[in-house]
Formats: sequence, C-alpha cells, structure tokens
Amino acid sequence: MMKRTVAMLIAAGMTATALFGTTAAYAEEKKSVGFVTFGLGGDFFQNLADTFVEKMNEEGWDAQYADGEFNPTTQIEAMENYVAMGMDEIVLWSVAPEAMDTVVADARKAGVKVIAFVAPTSEYDTLMVADNAELADSCAKLAAKWIDETFADAEDHSVPVAVFSCRTAETGVIQADELLKIEEFSDKAKFEIEVECPDEDLNTGLSKMENLYITNPDIKVFLSAHNGLGLGINSYFTGISSPVKDYSDLGIFTINGDIAAAEIIKKSVDGEAPLRGMVLTGSVDETANELRDAIIGTQDGTIEEGTVINAKTTFVFADTVDEYLETGAVTTVTDADFE
Repeated sequence: MMKRTVAMLIAAGMTATALFGTTAAYAEEKKSVGFVTFGLGGDFFQNLADTFVEKMNEEGWDAQYADGEFNPTTQIEAMENYVAMGMDEIVLWSVAPEAMDTVVADARKAGVKVIAFVAPTSEYDTLMVADNAELADSCAKLAAKWIDETFADAEDHSVPVAVFSCRTAETGVIQADELLKIEEFSDKAKFEIEVECPDEDLNTGLSKMENLYITNPDIKVFLSAHNGLGLGINSYFTGISSPVKDYSDLGIFTINGDIAAAEIIKKSVDGEAPLRGMVLTGSVDETANELRDAIIGTQDGTIEEGTVINAKTTFVFADTVDEYLETGAVTTVTDADFE
C-alpha cells in the first residue's frame, strides 16, 4: 500500500511538473511590445495608445505604452527602459528622428525589432509612414474646396487665412510650412498670419484664438496640423462668450482628429460649429489594426526587414462625416477627388 501511495505521488508530481513546464514554456513564448508615443496630449494620441494595447493583448502579447511627452529626451529614456525590460519589439513615433539614431541602433543590436511610426528614423526593421507634406497638402486641398465654394463671388486671394502651428517637432514644422502655402491651393484664399503655439493643447488653441480675434477679427479660415489647436479654435467660437454666433463664413480645418472631432464636423453641417473638416491617416481603430499587423509581421518574418508601409489619407468633411461616424472609415472620397 505504501509503495502504491508513493508511486501515485511521484506520478502526480511528474504530471504537475509537466503542466508547470508547459505553462512556463507558454509564458516564455509570449511576446512583448512597447509603444513610445509622440505624446499623450489630446484624445487622438491617448485613444491610439489605449487601443494599441487592447489590440495587442487580444493577440496574446504583453503590450504597454510610454508617454513621449513630445520630448526627444523622454523618448530616448523610454526606449532604453524597454530595451532593458527585454521587449521583443518597440514602436517609436519619434518627435525628432535624428535624435534617436543611437538608441534605435542600440535596441536593434540587442535583438529588439523596431518599427518607426510616422517619423522615419535612420534605421528600422519596418517603417509605417505617412508623407507629412502630402498629408498637410490634403488638409489644404480640403480647406481650399470649402473656401472656393463658400466665397465663390469673392475677389481672388481676398479671403484671409490663419495657420496655427506648433513647431516643437519636425512633423509640425513640415506640415505648418505646407499649410502656409494655402494660396497655391485656393483661388480665393489669402494667407494672412501664422500663429505659433508652444504646444498642441486645446486650451492653447482657445487662448491664442482669443488673442487673434482682438487683432484680426476679419480672418475667416483657420488651418492647423494639430487637432488640439483646431478644437481650441472651435471652442472659442462656440463658447458662451463668443463674439460670433453665425458660423456660415468661418471654417476650421485640421489634421489627425478623432470621433469627437467628427461629431463637431457633423454639427457644422447644421451651422452649429465652424470646424468643417479634418484629414487623417485612418481612424484610431484602423491605425491600431495596422500597427498590430506590422508588429506581428515584423516579428514572424512575413514582413521583410526594411519594408515601408505607406498610409492612406482619410477625408472627413460634410460629404463624408456620416460615413466616418458609422463605419470608422471613408472609402467614397480619396486623394484623387482633389486633383
């Protein structure tokens, strides 16, 4: 009886060891990925980071993100931390790509796959990119369509336009410079002033708009590469103390908005807001899906090293806002419609 009991205990122990070994092996196989964000100011950035984690967790990965704080030094520290943690992959949305060369190279030497997102670094395993100049041009084209239709009877280059910029990152510099060329896209637009902002925050946009209205109340159109600033401008005009109640000749156009921005664009159709349109490289959900596929493909080798994945532009304005709100995407209007 004693021998049988001992044999049973040994067998049970071997079974437990086998199960534990299987569990440990599974844990070892579980991949990890970190997303070094551009920053978390504004709903778009935060929603993208949260959705990224959700998508990767659903795939069985350990995923997390770090707030890049729109600061290269912060991003370098986050990269170094992820390498020290032994991440399998890192997604980097760089504020200043040239500042990241060493840390990206070190990560890859350590065996970490690096996906450069939006802003190309000098080296990477995979690059997911939108042409910043082209995206800003798309915003200008969308604004130009509205300007030329709304002010069809105005003299050429007589409709005043302001550009709200934030030049703290290379992307912002490139896109602001393109938006300043609005007269090249519209027969009626007249570039009047650039309003430089220290950050992309909604409150900054509101404050800067309040100051601008005091000195330049004649401006009709406002362009910004930054959703937060665009929402701030809209908040100024729709606030209780707004000096303007009729928005029919006011237009705000921005880049990289979200569902909340789309809801406001829908209100503009009924004359309840001046935010008329936005362009983006896909909804938060679409972008997170593209990130997920790129991460998995880069890890398993189905995406070859050095592959460049180009983003498409989504146009959200009066003609497409319902489609965007219903489906999270726009397929009925493309770049070709603005040629």
